[in-house]
Amino acid sequence: MTDGSTPPADQMQQLQAQLAAALAEVAHLKEKLDAALDGTGICIWQGRPQSGDLTVFNYQNFEIGDMAPHFGLWLAKLHPHDKQAVLDNYYAHLAGKTPCYEAVYRTLTPDGSVCWLWDRGRVVERDDAGQPLRILGAHRDITLEKEHEAQLAMQARLDPLTGLANRRGLLDFLKSIDRRGGSYALAMVDVDHFKQFNDLHGHDIGDRVLIAIARSLSAPLSDYDLCGRWGGEEFLLVLGNADMAAANDVIVQLHQAVQRLTVSSGEQDLSTTVSIGLTVHQPGENFDEVLLRADRALLSAKRKGRNMVCRR
Repeated sequence: MTDGSTPPADQMQQLQAQLAAALAEVAHLKEKLDAALDGTGICIWQGRPQSGDLTVFNYQNFEIGDMAPHFGLWLAKLHPHDKQAVLDNYYAHLAGKTPCYEAVYRTLTPDGSVCWLWDRGRVVERDDAGQPLRILGAHRDITLEKEHEAQLAMQARLDPLTGLANRRGLLDFLKSIDRRGGSYALAMVDVDHFKQFNDLHGHDIGDRVLIAIARSLSAPLSDYDLCGRWGGEEFLLVLGNADMAAANDVIVQLHQAVQRLTVSSGEQDLSTTVSIGLTVHQPGENFDEVLLRADRALLSAKRKGRNMVCRR
């Protein structure tokens, strides 16, 4: 071929064979990539920042309608609490300030449900002025992982016997009140002579008594309050926005409710009592100071004969 006309038949056949081989290799590579990604939940995506076009190449656990074909539509699905942090990461990478874009965020579906995503991308093409033309990345649905994390976090703050908040959960609650600058009353509750009770009736009965007391202490509390197991046979009650008079009314009622409790052991109905130390948070105090004063009030109740409420 010397004049720019149609190439000779043998050369055409050679080009067609090379094209067929290249297409076969592309199909083979795509097959291998699909096999590698299958079951991972990882979706490969491409974005064109100048036009806003978004393309997803494999859907894994997603449906086609789940994917936004344009940056503006994706932006509209972002959870409002996550949007700014995600955009800061994204635009920092487009500007060349970071080696990649990476974010963990929530998207909202039309029915209001939440989907958690892990998302990562990198600019793979820029124009002569350094402006991004194409960004390639991957994302994965991590909703189930987030739900599992939340369950573990909750379990880490719960007492397995009573189902109440444990010491860690109580401390987190008190710290959150301190950060907000809220006021509260604090009552420390101790089961009287519990070791002797356990030795006499057995630990199974002792556990049943603790469960019964936990229910009795927590049942009448409001959403602003928290009852938890501080440790062993000791409970802690946090009464939000309560002064001494209001807190005292609640605690006296709870003290009387525990006195009425009975737990069956064979043909015998067993009962027990509690000693309670009550105090109220003062402006400027941290929770450690309030805890110490409640503990001293509890010690006074024990020294005075137990089965009573002492206030400080």
